[in-house]
Amino acid sequence: MKHPVLRNVLHGGLALLASFLVHAALRRVPVPYVLALDVYSIAVIAFALVKGEVAGAVMGAVAGLAVDSFSLGVFGLAGIAGTVTGYATGYVSRKINVLAPARMFLFAGLMGFLDFGLWVLLTSVFFGRGVPWGGGAAIGRPLTTAAAVTAVYAVYRRVKARRDG
Repeated sequence: MKHPVLRNVLHGGLALLASFLVHAALRRVPVPYVLALDVYSIAVIAFALVKGEVAGAVMGAVAGLAVDSFSLGVFGLAGIAGTVTGYATGYVSRKINVLAPARMFLFAGLMGFLDFGLWVLLTSVFFGRGVPWGGGAAIGRPLTTAAAVTAVYAVYRRVKARRDG
């Protein structure tokens, strides 16, 4: 495929489809454990690391709206948080070297915290009630996001190196 925009749309759509399938498979897991893993945030951060800030922002908006469509809350809150996270991830990763696994883990954890923190802030402002913490399991969300993004990016780099020769 010669058109990079179409390739980005295809890759983003596949990442969202994979996120949806993993999210659907996690429906059988007890709720507190599911709150500790945000597959859409993992997809947004990994996509922004690979494709850059604009593609990351678009992916964050679309993934956030997909998350909002499954919830009963205000439509757009996760979209705003995802857009900011995708753009920030793509922008900062182009300015500093985050390729080493330890730096990748730290950076992905910070971006996961940004996404989760924005969502908590927007939810508390618009709803005026508490956030569903899932018995404290949701506090570990940035750590699970960091571990998953680090693993996904390592697999991506290995596949890309094998494909490129």
